Amino acid sequence: MNKLREMLTRKYTIAEAIGIILSIVAIGTVIDLLQGRFSVFFIALAVFLIVVGYRRLKQKNSFSSYVIITIGAGMLLFSIFTSFSFALIFAVLIVYNAYQLFRSSSNKSNIDVKIKPNPLESKAYIQTDPYFKSKLIGEYRNFPQGYAIEDINLQTGFGDVSIDLSDTIIPQGETVILIRGMIGNIYLNVPSDVGISVQMSLLVGKMNLLQDSKTALNLTQKYQSVDYKNASRKIKIVVNLLAGDIEVKHR
Repeated sequence: MNKLREMLTRKYTIAEAIGIILSIVAIGTVIDLLQGRFSVFFIALAVFLIVVGYRRLKQKNSFSSYVIITIGAGMLLFSIFTSFSFALIFAVLIVYNAYQLFRSSSNKSNIDVKIKPNPLESKAYIQTDPYFKSKLIGEYRNFPQGYAIEDINLQTGFGDVSIDLSDTIIPQGETVILIRGMIGNIYLNVPSDVGISVQMSLLVGKMNLLQDSKTALNLTQKYQSVDYKNASRKIKIVVNLLAGDIEVKHR
């Protein structure tokens, strides 16, 4: 009983939390297999529909392509939400949060709170909208000519990203381009007079970084121009992609 109380009250690191979740998923998957609830064919069919729909979407932007992708994604989500692993994780989270709530309510005490004036209240802030906004399905194309770029943070599900910075205004200092996607192709072109640092992570596909081409299978690569640290203008690129092609040019 003390061991269980200790497990519920301690704070877990991110690595420990991921390890616990993976262990629960493994246990749930085994139970699903023993009960005959886990259908490899159903999941494979869902992934197949998503890939087919995405390829059709690249060839022709038609309504049927979105329908196929939606059906495949729905089947995949249905497999996840009806699995014993999901139910087990959900139950563990409910028990953990219920215990934390009970523990916090039983340990209430009088707290003397002193509110200090916030020095930031007198400052004015302006909200700016990024040129590219994250979306689940769709493509990203180039900036308009002469556009003054800022840091880019993109999250995309299914679609291509094509950005050519040769006709843009790149500011002094370091500009960060962060792209995270599921399925699609990513093309980036950086002017040769700008320092460049590239870090790519690709699960399945083809990677062509600065004229170094190779087939990727859970591959991570990092390149940096020799003058990057001392360059007055530099671009730091970080890309994480599940499936597709990544190409980065520096010319």
